[in-house]
Amino acid sequence: MERIEKMSIKEIQKEIEFLESPGYNCEGLVCADGVITPRTKMHRKVLWYKRMNQKSLTALQWAKEGYVVNPDATGRKWKNNPHNSKAIIYYVSDEVHEDKEAAKEFLKSRRKEKKE
Repeated sequence: MERIEKMSIKEIQKEIEFLESPGYNCEGLVCADGVITPRTKMHRKVLWYKRMNQKSLTALQWAKEGYVVNPDATGRKWKNNPHNSKAIIYYVSDEVHEDKEAAKEFLKSRRKEKKE
């Protein structure tokens, strides 16, 4: 279980694909507590936990920290109020990369838009 927890999200996804591939015998695995559980169940549990605990910010919040959203990032729309009038897109840490100069330019362009 410790080995799985140290893996990245992409590595866990690849491992799940391998374990669920046809021809692979994945009957079960004895855990530390003696309970036999399928390997994919353990992988999915750790994957869910890692995804839920990822840092998730808007593009503006990432820019303030010196990161820029990747061009192929999709993000997740979250409603910011109970009336669902406006959705805000949040990006996780896998969808951004560090680029302090581009982040500064993004912030400058946002300030110019706000002034106009």
